[in-house]
Amino acid sequence: MKLLTTIAAVLISISAYSQDYVEYDNGTFTQNGEELSMEQIDDLTVLHKAGRGNVRKGNRFDHMYKDGDLRISNNGLNAIGGMASGVPGGLMVLVGGLYGLYSIAADSYYAPISIIYLVPGAGLSAVSYKAFSRVALSPAECLRKRDKEFYKVADKINQAIVRAGPTVQSSNQ
Repeated sequence: MKLLTTIAAVLISISAYSQDYVEYDNGTFTQNGEELSMEQIDDLTVLHKAGRGNVRKGNRFDHMYKDGDLRISNNGLNAIGGMASGVPGGLMVLVGGLYGLYSIAADSYYAPISIIYLVPGAGLSAVSYKAFSRVALSPAECLRKRDKEFYKVADKINQAIVRAGPTVQSSNQ
């Protein structure tokens, strides 16, 4: 039985290493040692239905790295949006929390009122978090965020290749 398990493990590892994995390193995607263009990466994400959003985010941070004016306008708009949703969201969460504490302490019926404030306040706070997460203050931070998104793209494509099995091979164009 051990021999059968060992043989199965060796066969699985051989088939796993023979797959066409996509690797990302320092601004370039490679597959089997060949460099891939962004069009090929787009094709792979469409083919495997994996990582389209991450490609868009990574490209956006790459464009912001190259264009300082774009980075400044992006940061300004996201900061305004983050503050415009974060301040009311935070106040609503505070008011909802105070109503909730009052309803527990006074054993009153104000609990539904606290939920009316807490739910939209939490939603606005989530929108604020999302807006502030898109702020990149320096070109180095743009590169860091670009690399983070592109590593996710490579991982998602590789997971899709593994799920598809050895019958579906990715296309190199």
